[in-house]
Amino acid sequence: MRYGFFLDKQGTHHQRGFTLVEMMIVVGIISLVSMLGVPNYISWNARHQLRQASAEIQNQLSFARVSAMSRNSVVSVSVSASSGKVVLSATDASGASVVQPVALPGGVIGVNPEPAGVTFLPLGIRSGGGTGNQLIVISNNHGLSYSVIVTPRGTVRWCPAPTCT
Repeated sequence: MRYGFFLDKQGTHHQRGFTLVEMMIVVGIISLVSMLGVPNYISWNARHQLRQASAEIQNQLSFARVSAMSRNSVVSVSVSASSGKVVLSATDASGASVVQPVALPGGVIGVNPEPAGVTFLPLGIRSGGGTGNQLIVISNNHGLSYSVIVTPRGTVRWCPAPTCT
């Protein structure tokens, strides 16, 4: 059965449109493609949020380091998890906020160690945390973990793995 039946000027019958079977085939194909694509999108989105959070931590730590040098003061950064959110904040030696507290994307739920703290001296080098690299690991609700590394010189980088060298 076709929809859109009409007569033209000569009185002949023309049929336009799609049959119900054709419509059901198209709906079936769209459903199948959606079923295959949604899990990949969810996985991609989880990795993207974790990547964004790692980059945000790297940027805020780098900004805190530059602030320590420009203020000629010690700047302490804290990365902590509370109420299912990871929050980053930084203060100088007088307790003044260097950056507004930043909440990382909602999928990021954990930080190790908890809380993670990094202190930058006025020369831009890291204070404490031993003589090696200081590692901050963040994780999301899909079981993925990314790392942010702060070297003793104060440089900051991140990598898409729970441990980096």
